[in-house]
Formats: sequence, C-alpha cells, structure tokens
Amino acid sequence: MLTQLNIQGLAIIDSLSIDFSPGFNVITGETGAGKSILIKALGFLLGSKASADTVRHGRQQATVTGVFEVPSHHPCAAVLADHGIEYEVSDGCFTILVRRSVSNKGRSVAWINDVPVTAGVLRELAHSLIDVFGQHDNLRLLDSVEHTSCLDQFLRDRSLPSAYSDYYRIVQKQLSKLLTMVDEFRSKQRDADYLQFRCNELRNFAPAKDDYSSVQELCLRADQVMVLAKSLEEAQSCLEQGAGGEPLSSPLWEANKSLSRISHISSEIGALAELTQSLAQQIDDLSFQIGKATSGLELCEEDIETAQTRLAGYQELFRKLAVDSIDCLIAEQERLESELLFLESAASDVTKLLRELEISLTRILDLASQLTKARLQAKSLVKKRIESELHDLAMPGARIDVEFETIERSIASADMSLFGSEAGILWTRLATALSTLSEHGAEKAQLLLAANPGEPLLPLQKSASGGEISRIMLALKRALAAGADTCILVFDEIDTGISGRVAAVVGRKMQELSRSFQVICISHLPQVAAYADSHFLVHKVSKENRTESTISKLSQRASEEEVARLLSGDEVTQSSLANARALVKKARESAQRKTISSEA
Repeated sequence: MLTQLNIQGLAIIDSLSIDFSPGFNVITGETGAGKSILIKALGFLLGSKASADTVRHGRQQATVTGVFEVPSHHPCAAVLADHGIEYEVSDGCFTILVRRSVSNKGRSVAWINDVPVTAGVLRELAHSLIDVFGQHDNLRLLDSVEHTSCLDQFLRDRSLPSAYSDYYRIVQKQLSKLLTMVDEFRSKQRDADYLQFRCNELRNFAPAKDDYSSVQELCLRADQVMVLAKSLEEAQSCLEQGAGGEPLSSPLWEANKSLSRISHISSEIGALAELTQSLAQQIDDLSFQIGKATSGLELCEEDIETAQTRLAGYQELFRKLAVDSIDCLIAEQERLESELLFLESAASDVTKLLRELEISLTRILDLASQLTKARLQAKSLVKKRIESELHDLAMPGARIDVEFETIERSIASADMSLFGSEAGILWTRLATALSTLSEHGAEKAQLLLAANPGEPLLPLQKSASGGEISRIMLALKRALAAGADTCILVFDEIDTGISGRVAAVVGRKMQELSRSFQVICISHLPQVAAYADSHFLVHKVSKENRTESTISKLSQRASEEEVARLLSGDEVTQSSLANARALVKKARESAQRKTISSEA
C-alpha cells in the first residue's frame, strides 16, 4: 500500500503530505481545487514524463516522495533485486521509499531507497505495484486496439502474449535485415560495372604500404643523388681543369721539379720543394677521392625509372579515388572489394536469411495459434465475469461478447527473383504468412455491447454511453481483481457520467475491491464518498497573495458534512446533513453485510 505521499513545489501545491490508509481512500473537493494534481504527482513519482512547467512558480524544483509498504513475496521485489536496490523485510513486509525531483530547467532525478535510478526503472516498478485509471482513460476503451490487451488479461497463461511479442520482434528484426540487404543490393547493382572495373584496376596495380614507402624512398634518393653527383662533378672539374685547362696539381708538380734541382743549395729551398710536392699530392688525392665518391653515387637508371613510373601510378590512383594517403587508398580498395563481394554473394546470403526467417516464422505461427486458442477460451470467461459485474452495476440486461477479426496487412514489396528462383518462391510463401500477423497476434479483438435486452451487439463506440463506459471499465477492474499482483488501484473520477442508484453500486464495488487492494479514488459523487474508509478533502487556500492547494483527512463528522455538500452544493443544510448521515450509515451497513457473507 501507499502509506504516505509528500509533494513539494508541484503546480499549485506548495507543500503537502498525505498519510493514506489501507482499504478505500476517497478524495473529494471542488472543481479546480487540485484533486487531479495528486494523480499527476503520483504518475510523476512513478516514471511519467517530467517537465519544467510542472514546477511551481518561484521554486527551484518540484519533489514528490512516496512511501510504500509491500508484502515480501510481491513481484516488485524482483525489480529491486534486478537493479541492485536493497530492502529489509520485517513482519512479512518491506518498505520502498521512492523520491523524484524535476528542476525548473527540466532536469529530472530519481531514487529508490536512496539508490539513483532512471525513469525507466520507476516505470518498471510501477507496472507491478500500482494501477492508475485516469478520468480520460474511458476513451481508450472506445479504441478497439485496446480491447485485445484487455482480453489478454483473462488468459490462463498470461505469459503467452509477451512470448509472442518477443518472437515477433525477432521476426521483424530479421525481416528488416532482409529488406535492407535487398535495397542495398539494388542500389549497388547499378554500379556493378564501375566496381568491377575499379577493383580490377586496383588488383592489377596491387598497392601496398611497404611498396609505396620503398618507391617513395628510391625516388627521393635518386633526386638527392643527382644533386650530389652534379656538385661533386663540378668540384672534380675544378681540380682537373684549372685556369689553363690542365689539372690544378700540374703547376705544383712543375714548381716541385724546379725547386728539387736547386734544393741542395740550401735547406730552406729543400723545404719549399717538399711543400710543393705535398700540395700537389694532396690535390691529386682530393681529386681521386671526389671521383671515388662520385662513382659510389651511381644508381640503376632502370630502377629509378621503374620507381618513378610506380610513384606516378600511385598518385594517379590517389586522384581517381579522391584519397590523399596510401592508408586511405588501401581502405578504399577494401571497401570496393567488400561491395563487390556483397554483390557476388548476395544470392546465397539472401537465401540464407530467408531460410532463417522461415524457421522463425514456423515458431511464431505456432505461438500465434496457441494465443488464438487461448483467446477463444478466455472469451467465455470475459463474457461471464463482465456481464455479472454489469448486472450488479444496474445493467441487468447487458450482454457482452468478443468479436475476432483476422489480421490482413501488406508487406513491403521486394523482388526476390533477383536472387534466384528459390529465393523468389520462399519470399512469396513467407510474405503471405507475415501478412496474417501483427505485433499482437493473428487477430484483433473487439468488445461488443448490448446495453439492454433485445438490442443487437455492437462495438462499444457505437453502443455505449459515457456512464456505461465507466461501468464497463470498473467491471473489467473487478473481473481482473482475482489473482492480480497489483497492490494499489487508483481511480481518477471513474464515476464520470454516473449518478443516483448506480453511483451507490459503484461505491460499493470499489469498497469491495479495497478488501484485496488499497484503493485511492478521486470522486465527485456522495454515494461513492459514503463508502470511504478514509475521506480526504482537497481545497484551495490563499497565502501571501498566492493560491495553493492543500489536503486534509476528514473526521467522521467532517466527512458527513462533505458528503452533505456533495449532495446539496455549497450550502450544507440540516436536511442535506441528515441525508448524508443516512447515506453513510447505509453504506457502512452494506459493507458490513458483505464482509459477513464473504467470511461465511
């Protein structure tokens, strides 16, 4: 059960705290007082969309906190365990503290037992913990799309719809992959000749990183060798062809001869002869070393020409394929090869996918068949339970039936003959089977109603009034109560369009529901409020030139006065108060009789 709801800074609520009771909690108040904001606060707490617009003007953030007491065996314990949220069991129950805030910038944060969680985790928890029926949800019942899910709640094996849905998603994923491959093939097929030509060109050229590096290195070295050789040749030319066209060492050798002839005259002349000889020898040695260095620079012209041609080929491929490096060129070749391989293997790949889809379809068709049989079996249960509830709700001659319509839908066209005759035959068979399935099964259900004896069974949108729709929804809730895991049922003005004697029956039915669940009901009907175990009043107050909504739990006397107000309007008279007390007394006596009979 929800033991406490605390709201801070939400819409017109500045600050309020509600301590709910077990059993039947009724909330009343004038129109616009803020009753439905409580439902919005509860929805926000349990994962509905958060918006900065919900923050009260002048506040930095809105915060909603809820405290739940849950039986230890309840399925929501598994949700907490799955997300690593600890809880302590005491006396067969455990407490869940849920808190969620949204800032005036729209940022939302949430915690369960002080562990940060996402809105998705809150919704997962809420799914097993609480069932909220809003005042506009009766319109959903007019939409036949909702009827199938309503019927599925009466299945003996409640896991069948989810098992089917899981497999349906697998089939849709396989189908999407198949159709994407077909579209991709048709797109690439237009460029098949180009792909083949370009791949052949790259295969013949065989680009490689090592090859490109060596070619670049050889061409660069050839350029450097040409510069060096030219400089060395110019230096050697200077040494070997001096000013007179003879080697630079020749004059020195001649000078040496002349000085050698007179070197005996003095030691000084001998030294000069030795110096000229040494200089001439050094110049000859220098010329020899330069010549040697020049010969060592020689490269094979054929290799250089081959490397330059290869490098030009790389540059041409760079230009054609709009790339700027050898890595990009190789990556582009791999991409082109992959696309060409895709085209070459498409027929076998598509056929393989079709066979996989065929296997999955066999399984899902079996699940769809099981689901159909289960729904046909549930049909009589739906009819029996809802008709019984409607008879109690002052519709004694009402009849309910369920009509099934087989699924017929179109499947995206795909020319599988492109991939061979086997693929074409397989696709025709599979597309036919797929066209008979939807995400909900091989049929869709529609509830039919004949509100009075002698009237034909017609779809709800053609036969049910607003009050009848409300009663049908309450009947569904009542019929589904047995074996439900939900702890809390919340009704936001489900009694819309109902009045008089029927309203009293609705109140009694909700009170009966509260024996199995905690029921929180926002109502404008005195007949419903009279059955409350706990009665709360929402009203507006003015503080410092601002309006805010607040709530208070009513004593027995105050509850009777509020019932009197609902009966007569704003002015509570002695007669309306007497009527209210009689109504409350009758409701309590009825509830007591029901309790005694059920215990017996």
